Amino acid sequence: MLAERISRLNAREKLGLIVSMLVIVVLVLDRVAVRPLGVRCADLELEIQREAKMLEYQASVMQAQPEVERQFSGIRKQLGAELPPAEAIDVMKGEVDALARETAVSLLSMKHREPRRTEFYDEYAVDIGDFETDEIGLMRFLHALLDKPGTFHVTKLKIAPDSTGKRIKGSMTITKVSIPTPVVPAPQG
Repeated sequence: MLAERISRLNAREKLGLIVSMLVIVVLVLDRVAVRPLGVRCADLELEIQREAKMLEYQASVMQAQPEVERQFSGIRKQLGAELPPAEAIDVMKGEVDALARETAVSLLSMKHREPRRTEFYDEYAVDIGDFETDEIGLMRFLHALLDKPGTFHVTKLKIAPDSTGKRIKGSMTITKVSIPTPVVPAPQG
């Protein structure tokens, strides 16, 4: 039936029909394939631009690596060696105890807290519940502690004179920060 009607058309009408059908096919293809493909290409182009900017930034950061490593190597010895947590706590307590003996500070009680781990460092803390010394001994102890290699800090200090007024009693919290050795991923190849 449709084929009969088409066969009755003259050449000009057949040409018009073919052109109309081509226009309809092109419009359908435009809606179904070309426009979505164009949108996807535009999205990919934006993503490529973002990634290129990120790559440019990362390249600039990588250029700073030798200078950062040089500066870090200068302060690395001040940070102390990285140890397993239990060993690091024992070493820290030993260092505090040795400093106390050297500066005539009597540590009556000392206990450690659980290490606190963050993304960039580990923090170890020792609570000295009771200590006893004279003013000069305390100043020597604090000076030696802060002058010691490593990142020692006194985060809490409470002092009061004893009953005679000649000595000082108190408590303190000492912390030490350890920076773990960064894990560098193996180059992909």
